[in-house]
Amino acid sequence: MDLEGRTGSYYDEYHKANVSYAEAAEYALGQTAARGRKPDPAPLRAFIAKHPTSALVKDAYGGLSYYYGYQATKEDAAKFFDEARAKFPEDKNLIATYIERIVRDKEPVDKGIAIAEKLKEKVGYPRDPDIQQNLAQLYALKDDPAKVEEEYGKDFIEGYITNSIFALTAYGSFWIEQGKNLESVEEMADIAAAALGAAKDVPSYYLTQVAGIYARLDKTEKALALYGPAQAKKSWDDPSALSSYAAFWNRQGKNLDGAVEAAQRSVELKAEYYNCFILGQMLFKVKRYDEALKAAEKAVELAKPMAAKYEGFTTAQYENLVKQIKDAIAKEKGGEVKK
Repeated sequence: MDLEGRTGSYYDEYHKANVSYAEAAEYALGQTAARGRKPDPAPLRAFIAKHPTSALVKDAYGGLSYYYGYQATKEDAAKFFDEARAKFPEDKNLIATYIERIVRDKEPVDKGIAIAEKLKEKVGYPRDPDIQQNLAQLYALKDDPAKVEEEYGKDFIEGYITNSIFALTAYGSFWIEQGKNLESVEEMADIAAAALGAAKDVPSYYLTQVAGIYARLDKTEKALALYGPAQAKKSWDDPSALSSYAAFWNRQGKNLDGAVEAAQRSVELKAEYYNCFILGQMLFKVKRYDEALKAAEKAVELAKPMAAKYEGFTTAQYENLVKQIKDAIAKEKGGEVKK
């Protein structure tokens, strides 16, 4: 009989390792004791001492982190977390728990800042909001308001919102391509739209990303509510924003009258080759061929100096638009237009 469970074992799916029954039982009892109503770290400490190479040791330290993070004295907590960090320097949860303990104790602040800064760099981008908050709290304890703002201020939250919008729109694009989870996609787009709506100055790129999800879901009203006439009026004196607005709706094939109006306004403000090109495309799409041809030819005229100046810059797409418009005019008149 194998009463100590030394030879009998089973495959622990979570840890991807064979574990003896006795070892697993000692670990389970230790976890229960460490997280009980009266937490006792001794059984898990004994487990670590007895099974230093066990596949369960890392999680044993994780179980002890609750006790040392909330129950132990500051001195004992410092000793435990220094030991744990030395053994598992890549375990972000252990490190984060120690930082939170330092924040609650309000000391040692300098040590906490050093550990938190290393953890921040280890995690990388996008920045983890919990880490940034703890770091800001430590700098607040150090009475350094400039660093508090740097770590957890306006720039951080704007970047976090930006990353969230990218994540939500990437999620939407993926599932639209799969043709599944479309209700969830719309819900995520609604969340992104709400975040954008709460911001004061939103780059049009972010608006087009979310509006594009709505358009692909055939939710044109929602797309227009986010990036429609009201947004165009807000940008009525910004030629670049207006041309981007027109280009977006040109790709969607909707809101064409509004897009034409925006494109015309952009050229009135600043007649550049790109603005003229967008206007030519829009007028072509709504079959105002004579006006479209003038805009497209102006785009070619303005683009030629750029092609002469910059290697790799080409006027091909602008010239191609001119050809398409001329072909359409010829077809409409039943003849040919001179090249």
